[in-house]
Amino acid sequence: MLIKLTMANIKSHIRDYIVLLTGLVMSAAIFYMFANLATNQTLIKANINFKFASITFVFGLILLAIITLVYVMYANRFLLNMRQHDYGLFMMLGAKKSRVSRLLVVETLLVGTIATVIGIILGIVVTGGLSGWLFNRLGLTMHHFNPFYPKAVVVTLILFIGLFIVAALMNLGQMIKTPVLKLLKQADTVDRVNFKPVRLVLQTILGIGLLAIGYWAMANVATLVLASIPIALVTITIGSYLVFHAVMLLLLTLIKRTNWAIKGLNGFTLSQIMFRVHDYTKILTVTSLLFAMALGAITVGTGFRRDIPLIAKNSSAYTMAINNPDQNQKRQIKQLTDAQTVTYQQKVTKKYVYYLQSEFTKQPFKTVIPGKDPHTAAKYKDTTTKQLTNNQQYEFGFLAGTRTPLNAKFVSASQFAQLKAKPQRVTMVTVKDIPTNYHKLVKLADYQTKKYPLATGEVGFGAFTTYQLAIGMFGGLEFVGYFLGIAFLAMLASCLMFKILSGATQDQIRYQMLAKIGARQKLLKQSINREILVLFTLPAILGVVDVLFGLQLFKVVMTDPYYQIGWIILIFVLIYLVYYLLTVWLYRLLVLPSKKK
Repeated sequence: MLIKLTMANIKSHIRDYIVLLTGLVMSAAIFYMFANLATNQTLIKANINFKFASITFVFGLILLAIITLVYVMYANRFLLNMRQHDYGLFMMLGAKKSRVSRLLVVETLLVGTIATVIGIILGIVVTGGLSGWLFNRLGLTMHHFNPFYPKAVVVTLILFIGLFIVAALMNLGQMIKTPVLKLLKQADTVDRVNFKPVRLVLQTILGIGLLAIGYWAMANVATLVLASIPIALVTITIGSYLVFHAVMLLLLTLIKRTNWAIKGLNGFTLSQIMFRVHDYTKILTVTSLLFAMALGAITVGTGFRRDIPLIAKNSSAYTMAINNPDQNQKRQIKQLTDAQTVTYQQKVTKKYVYYLQSEFTKQPFKTVIPGKDPHTAAKYKDTTTKQLTNNQQYEFGFLAGTRTPLNAKFVSASQFAQLKAKPQRVTMVTVKDIPTNYHKLVKLADYQTKKYPLATGEVGFGAFTTYQLAIGMFGGLEFVGYFLGIAFLAMLASCLMFKILSGATQDQIRYQMLAKIGARQKLLKQSINREILVLFTLPAILGVVDVLFGLQLFKVVMTDPYYQIGWIILIFVLIYLVYYLLTVWLYRLLVLPSKKK
């Protein structure tokens, strides 16, 4: 009988369970994504470009574990709030408390296990799809990468099942201590907010002061070095908490004294936020930090994506050199986007490589004029053959295909014809955008290397060689930036959305009561829209401010940490808006009374 009642209640709360499972599945999937890349030591050791980024994934995994703990606790509270009335009813009907307790534990573990398993499966799929897409877009090649990694599955299962065991025990302890009548009436109680204005003002000043210290620490990273990171992390976290807690209460109290508060359901909306302000302070703090990290990570990834081609172009005026191109290579060169070519004739001897003076006069060889610092775009100048002869900084042996340094000599057409060496050609290829042409350039470079193999430890000629070396050093960081940004964005919106929806069980009674006393559906929807908008807007604003100061940390290693920041913020806001609209829609389904047919 008890099982039948349980199944009947689950069916009646099917929408609540869908919300619960969706949030937990997202949490498990995102955690698995990080665990896959943080625990795969074979992947880290086999890819030099990943060694620089692996510590970031470990840090991200620890941070996600902490956030997951908070997330599961919210899920635990959501499940208990949703079912405690049913548990109280079972005991009122004669069910033993021990029997109901076992039911509570089994139900909590069952929901957690199902969500974790589905989350891991989703995580495997998303890890393969997202990582593959990023590897392809960024031109990275990862050895020993596998979306399904058993160690990551085990770590995810252990963490989540362990957390749900703890959650089940917490639920059990709370239910045992709670009288049956209180279980039945728990949903009718509210949290009363008691505060002193003077204390709130002091908290506001202290919070703003701590934020200022954190921003100062990030802006002075050149002086504080590594100390700036822990200083900023501690002060910004505590400062954000104090600002949200104190400022929200002060603002809401002031707004409630205005004439606007007595119009429509504005007073009810303000009270809704104030009743849950303590819980929302924690989640808003977490959300603002996640927002800042997500936005900052993608901004940094975009910055590295800009800097890598810049480093490459600063190394050479030419993208690559092709020796004696055949028809296949000529066809591949024509397929390049915005490409320019210059072809020189040459003859190679044991000591020299000879060129026609007339060709270099007609099409001067370009050399790099370095910028003031490595982050400044270099300029190119036409170099005379005399300058090239006097300054043999360019290894013309690479242009000749011999892979050994040779001095260049520039001769007249008659002298060139008298040389007994076999005439050859070298085509200098220049493209405006290396990333756009990356895969085509890889094919050209591989084909060139097969024809003219490089000795151990040697590198080829041109900007594309430097580009590949830069990807080897910084490509992993670029990948991490995008991966972290996407994952944190999904996590932050899911956390906030789930927290808001977790209070829907209690809010449903209030909205139904308002509907019964004559409140129109339009006013109820407006109240929901405004309440949720406030909760989404506050962490977004503080998160953007955090990023604008936080990017100062990267001004030492990046050309422009704020590169395309406006567009990135706009894209973030649009994605964030989608989460807001989805949350509003789900919340309405949960709390608004159904329309009578």
